[in-house]
Amino acid sequence: MLVTVTNTSGVIINTPTTGGSGVSADAVGGTISNPLPFPFAHIGPLGIGLGKQLQMHPGDWHRKSVPWVPQDPATEWNMLVQAGKVTLATALQSGVRDSEEKFQIVVGS
Repeated sequence: MLVTVTNTSGVIINTPTTGGSGVSADAVGGTISNPLPFPFAHIGPLGIGLGKQLQMHPGDWHRKSVPWVPQDPATEWNMLVQAGKVTLATALQSGVRDSEEKFQIVVGS
């Protein structure tokens, strides 16, 4: 399935911090401000009102990307949507024969 996340928070989200104690002012990395859950965590900054689309499998909603994080991605996404920070849209990917994906698209519509 194709999943599109759109930033509705009013600020740039998923942004790596710049600078820090004991490092160059233009060093980038470390903590991410307003991070996005799996699998969108790696996409880099997402500007206000902008969206990004990625392929997902139904199992990705329940995969814990970090074992010690208490919530699965579905819970994290739900919290972001309810807080008004993002919107999610799903679409069936052309040629997909996975019945679970088809079911999720129909039920989610």
